[in-house]
Amino acid sequence: MIDRTQHAARRTLHARHTLLGLLAMAVLMLPAWSQAKVQMLDRIVAVVNDGAIMASELDERINTIALQFQEKGQQLPPPAVMREQVLDRMVLERLQLQLAERAGIKVDDASLNQALAGIARQNGMSLEDFATALREDGYDWPQFREQIREDMVISRLQQRSVASRIQVTDREVDRFLSSEMGKQMFQEDFHLGHILVRVPAEASPEDITQARSKAESIVKKLNDGGNFQQLAVAESDGPKALEGGDLGMRPAAQWPTLFAENAINLNKGEISEPLRSGAGFHILKMIDRKGGAEKVVTQYQVRHVLIKTDALTSAGQARKQAIRLHDEIAAGSRQFSETAAEFSDDPGSARNGGELGWVNKGEMVPEFEDMMLNTPVGELSPVFESQFGWHFLRVDDVRDADMSAEFRRMQATQALQKRRFEEELETWVQEKRSESYVDIRL
Repeated sequence: MIDRTQHAARRTLHARHTLLGLLAMAVLMLPAWSQAKVQMLDRIVAVVNDGAIMASELDERINTIALQFQEKGQQLPPPAVMREQVLDRMVLERLQLQLAERAGIKVDDASLNQALAGIARQNGMSLEDFATALREDGYDWPQFREQIREDMVISRLQQRSVASRIQVTDREVDRFLSSEMGKQMFQEDFHLGHILVRVPAEASPEDITQARSKAESIVKKLNDGGNFQQLAVAESDGPKALEGGDLGMRPAAQWPTLFAENAINLNKGEISEPLRSGAGFHILKMIDRKGGAEKVVTQYQVRHVLIKTDALTSAGQARKQAIRLHDEIAAGSRQFSETAAEFSDDPGSARNGGELGWVNKGEMVPEFEDMMLNTPVGELSPVFESQFGWHFLRVDDVRDADMSAEFRRMQATQALQKRRFEEELETWVQEKRSESYVDIRL
């Protein structure tokens, strides 16, 4: 049964850039006497239990990450440090994929396509257009799909192994809400604009003085009536420069400390003085601010059918049954409520025709929430898998609701769960690594 009080740390399914194709294993055939000798140009750089990581795989991943650093304008670590860090990450990924395989955790094509469609929507594209755009940029679409599939498999393993053990009591939530951190969490929401005048890491005093002068000149132009968005596009070195420097709206506690402490005294429309950080000089504009006393959230009225696996029902059998029931409802030969009441293995909702009531973001496990958010009202979702079994769902309605007190409590619960999940996950990963055979051969 879905535990609506337990929030698993969301994995975010972020798009990962890859190089075109894998670096192939090369062989050199040399004649010698009556036989040909084969010289392998690839080599093993790490052994993880009964699997191996090849130098070509490591080089490919390093090149991918180097591209991401370059796109973000970030300085690369020294090569030796880079290889160690990347290989360590690959070892942990390979280990978790092995654990997932032993546990029978898989991601089917329907679930993968749904996740990819969500990534495409975040980029303002259809799935087909997104795939075409990646190919035109020189990326390997099948390999990209498999990387996302592996991310989803690892996330499901972590949900099953770690998140299910985390419990947050009402008393802990009460203590958090009365603490200074809890109070800060529910201060005003800020909608900020941002311009960055970057200062190089090895900047000379003259470079710093020049950057400060440029930032002060931009502030003067803004205070004299200059257009913030146009100046951001023309002058900012920040990540949102092409979006006019718009960083969006978020709770005060979620902004960097430098931003939050200086924005708290800005009225709507005001501009900050240049703020110095390691990256350079920041200029903020308070586009809007709203009090945190009330909170309007989007809720989803959802019903679902769950088919669990057990000693008598394999994962394949559960999936086939879920697909059969889904297709019969889609064809009109079955009613959703009657099907849920008869077949669903979630007893709490089955007796109500699969009805879960009004659901907020963050209440369901990530696979369920992703499907809920990406399924149009009145339509059936594809069949998908979570740590509980195989589901399909229907969103019957969507509404905005004022959830002031309930929202604060839910947010506090999620914050505590996320903190504990991250602590427990790190411990769990290191335990699994210590239990495994890992041989680094750099």
